[in-house]
Amino acid sequence: MKNSSTYILLIAACVFWGVGFPIAKIGVEVIHPFSFAFIRFLLVSIFFVLFFRLSPFNLALKLRDNFRNIFLMALTGVFLYGVFFLFALRFTKASDVSLISGANPIITAIIAYFLLKERTGSLGAAGILLSFVGVAFIVSDGSFKTFLTMDFNIGDLFMLVATTMWAFYSVITKKALLRLDIFEAVCLTSFLGALMFLPLAVLFGNLFGFLGYPLRGWLSVMYMVFFSTIFAFSAWYRGIEKIGAARSSVFVNLVPVFGVITSVFLLKENLRFSEFIGGALVITGVVLTNKKRDSAV
Repeated sequence: MKNSSTYILLIAACVFWGVGFPIAKIGVEVIHPFSFAFIRFLLVSIFFVLFFRLSPFNLALKLRDNFRNIFLMALTGVFLYGVFFLFALRFTKASDVSLISGANPIITAIIAYFLLKERTGSLGAAGILLSFVGVAFIVSDGSFKTFLTMDFNIGDLFMLVATTMWAFYSVITKKALLRLDIFEAVCLTSFLGALMFLPLAVLFGNLFGFLGYPLRGWLSVMYMVFFSTIFAFSAWYRGIEKIGAARSSVFVNLVPVFGVITSVFLLKENLRFSEFIGGALVITGVVLTNKKRDSAV
């Protein structure tokens, strides 16, 4: 089948991203979230330089010439996203985290509408509404009483904020990539993000006790470095190069699916009816929005 190898790469990227939710939860249970994030993103930046033969001198020049955009990308997509994502894993189920993350394309579309003047159309608007109903189902456990009493799971709310931060990162990245290679952007934002986490990791995260971290914590970090970041990003952008961003974006719908399946089997989490309905609504909404985008290409 034509492009079958490309489809396999895109699916593999989504599998590694989805599986990353329960894997990361295992890690932050034994390593403080700030230290976990610092180590992860520092290693990502180092291995990107080594694997993709990026010149430190050229990276320094790119950082100087594009500092504002790279700083904003690191602040939103690495630091703020990382803080809320990792603490969300501390307070809620990995399956909830992965389902709420599925709303990311919808939130990105809203932000892009206001900041980049990108239109969504009536079908896109319907998809946005449907996805937000799905998120509401998940965070409220399907109960309207939750909204009246404001008795939400703090972890679900953390993940909603994290997803919004990633949406801002995506919009900023679209502008930054006009002057940066994607691997340069990931490397530099990871490095700046690690520096942002460093003082918090030293003050609160027992960073200097890293030699005493349990093996499962280190395995979790390494999975997030190699599979969820380096391999997944490489496979994803190779897919975009081959079949385009619009067609590739549809595969993102698989991420929460793999996240939930892995959470159920790996962490023995139970999937509630409200989560099933909410997740289905989120994914359906994203599909509707992507159909609108595809028709405009």
